[in-house]
Amino acid sequence: MAVSAARLRALFALFAVLSIVLSVRVGYWQTVGRDQLLLRATEQVRSDEVLHARRGTILDRSGTILATSVELRSLYAVPSRIPDRAAAAQQLGVLLGRDPAAILERLNSGAEWVFIHRRMPETTADAVLALGIPGLGAILESKRLYPNGDLAAHALGFVSDDGDGQGGVEGRYDELLRGIDGTLVAERDPADRTIAIGLREAMPARDGADLTLTIDLAVQSVAELTLRSAISDEGAASGAIVALDPRDGAIRAMASYPTYHPGGVAAAKPESLRDRTISWSFEPGSTMKAITMAAGLDSGVVTPTTTYEDTGYADIGGRRLLNALGRAHGPTTMTQVLERSANAGAVFVAAKLGDQRLYDALLRFGFGIPTGVDLAGEMSGTVRPLAEWYPVDVGTAAFGQGLTVTPLQLAAAYAAIANGGTLYRPHVVAGWRDADGEHRTAPVPLRRVASERTAASLREMLTSAVDHGLAQGARVPGFSVAGKTGTAQIPSSDGRYVDDEYISSFAGSVPATDPHLVIVVVLERPASKLLGTVTAMRIFRDVAQGSLRYARIQPDRP
Repeated sequence: MAVSAARLRALFALFAVLSIVLSVRVGYWQTVGRDQLLLRATEQVRSDEVLHARRGTILDRSGTILATSVELRSLYAVPSRIPDRAAAAQQLGVLLGRDPAAILERLNSGAEWVFIHRRMPETTADAVLALGIPGLGAILESKRLYPNGDLAAHALGFVSDDGDGQGGVEGRYDELLRGIDGTLVAERDPADRTIAIGLREAMPARDGADLTLTIDLAVQSVAELTLRSAISDEGAASGAIVALDPRDGAIRAMASYPTYHPGGVAAAKPESLRDRTISWSFEPGSTMKAITMAAGLDSGVVTPTTTYEDTGYADIGGRRLLNALGRAHGPTTMTQVLERSANAGAVFVAAKLGDQRLYDALLRFGFGIPTGVDLAGEMSGTVRPLAEWYPVDVGTAAFGQGLTVTPLQLAAAYAAIANGGTLYRPHVVAGWRDADGEHRTAPVPLRRVASERTAASLREMLTSAVDHGLAQGARVPGFSVAGKTGTAQIPSSDGRYVDDEYISSFAGSVPATDPHLVIVVVLERPASKLLGTVTAMRIFRDVAQGSLRYARIQPDRP
């Protein structure tokens, strides 16, 4: 059948238009679109690789490594490429020490790419890859190591599988420790192999800073071993120790029990992750009498020799508050109030102060507000607003009931008494080193909480409490000690107190004549009940002895 001239002309016109469009398009890509086309072509043979920054090392004050990082291989799988998943799961289970069924479940999850085992030991990684199973591979991942086991776990914190710092200095200084990742742009061949002579552009990684802590590994070791042993002997529910230098607020040790291994957080019980030195608030009991006495001395309402008649109780706000066991001491000086831990004597001072001055003193010494320590997870304790106080609260607060504190708050307050009246912000990082050089943490004096004269008088009174009073169990041979015991009831959920269960504590400084160390010991629910302070004092003595010997502090007594 003949093709009409009109149809031929239409086909010719169509080919002509297509030729023009194609010529324009080719011309566009050769001129205007040339750079864009080259970029697309380059992207097909270029790849961006992350250059991971090294997480900083954490050291104690003498340079001993507390936390560091190593590169280990993590096993991944592309399930679609594995010929026999069941057989692979069985072989992997033997080498990895894991349930093959759990591995098979991951392989059959439907995911295109899955992790099978993160951060394998080197020998295990070699054995797994030697199997030669298609679809399995390994990539390098950083693993955080804690060479001292669970020592200083709460101060250190830990690092999650995703590389995020959690708790302690790992959490508080995460941004500083983790550094900044870099990038490497490299040309690759069709087999996805880096071309050795190809284009390379790099933005180097900036490694994380190395932190040096104020923690002294020797003091920390003594504190943790002593606390662990005492809790085991006492059958106590938990406990905490804080040791700090009163001269600048540097924390030398912070022990919390129960504890955990920061390298094995997945196996830890939730309660063991809690740092009781900063996130446990409790009624302090008679350790608070030193703060009440400081307020009384500083305001001039009492002196160390001021005397009252102790009848075994004190009436205030329509309530009668008793001494321990209702014991009457007769004529009693303020120094003897601390020696005998007389509740009535603390109420006597508080009544002279009045609610406003007592309340102001509590806040001035740092209670009811966070200390500002450079750790994650600090609690503030509780001091109710003065408008919510009942008349009797003036009396109960004077001997440490109706308010709560953390062990670190109590240690910071006693440090102020020890150093002459200045409250310092506690700190656990002494400094760090990064690409810009060395950086040191300067001590932060927050405020004066008492005059030097008041602090000196109170140290003498607290020294007498250890030399002649109920705190004689805290004596350290060759050294003067200034300190106070504390026994407090435990509040219940109904607003009352739990029957026959207590918090036992001791807070003190040593040597009392030139304090180098303040140590606070707190035990929860010791089996010895009211005698738990005997154990608390023994812990203080053992930690103080070990620390002073290690630091080579000269005795101030024969």
